[in-house]
Amino acid sequence: MRNVNRRVILSILAALVAVTLLGCIKKSPPPVAEKRYPLTGEVMRLNEKDKVAVIKHDEIVGFMEAMTMGFSIPEPAEWAKLREGMKIKATVVEKGDDYWVSAIEEVKP
Repeated sequence: MRNVNRRVILSILAALVAVTLLGCIKKSPPPVAEKRYPLTGEVMRLNEKDKVAVIKHDEIVGFMEAMTMGFSIPEPAEWAKLREGMKIKATVVEKGDDYWVSAIEEVKP
């Protein structure tokens, strides 16, 4: 009888420890969704080393007002499209605290 009680108590304790440990497991935060905004502007300067294009852009509705600023261009194929003085339309991609430009197209006059 004593062994049966001891087994029951040990089983209950093991279950409590398992439940407690499962509650302590750190859950990964949910993935951050990307937001996309259309951009139109003119490439003023290119920083080859950092792959940053300084773009004088119109208002990016829902993201920022018109200004001149640097945008990261992480994709080599997108970077290769750019030339100083070029008028473009593109997409600003925002993910968490990061943002970059993609889907670059030259706007012909």
